Amino acid sequence: MLLIGTANQLALRLMKLLRLSWHYCKGFKTIGMLQMPSVVCERIEKIYDRLLQRALMKEVVYMEKQREELKRKKVKNTKAYNLFKRLTEFKAETLRFMSDFTIPFDNNGSERDVRMAKLKQKISGCFRSADGGSMFARIRSYLSSARKQGMDIYLGLTH
Repeated sequence: MLLIGTANQLALRLMKLLRLSWHYCKGFKTIGMLQMPSVVCERIEKIYDRLLQRALMKEVVYMEKQREELKRKKVKNTKAYNLFKRLTEFKAETLRFMSDFTIPFDNNGSERDVRMAKLKQKISGCFRSADGGSMFARIRSYLSSARKQGMDIYLGLTH
């Protein structure tokens, strides 16, 4: 039952697996653990591998069918195929949040850091010079790091 389905269904199952593993991590973290137990990690990794292997096979079959229909030697890889391939290649990085609870599950913090620069660029249209953009990025980076380390931002700026 786990391996049946289209690439979309397999992607949804993979998403549910990752969310479930994140919820497990939060639960283990609340009881004071620093990483997920190896038995649970291994089980999640096996399911992850099977889902990705199945999804890649589905995409390869689909691309082969497209190649035959279009009568070409090669067809462009689908976005789903590229995603599944990256998730396979970067498995350790994708699942690192299970072995080290200090690593966040998502990249929302990084996206928040970039949002201000994009907003300033949108409002102003651009920075007047490369030096101005560089100074803005340096200051924002410092403030973001200070905030993440729990420092008082005003005191950090005055130092």
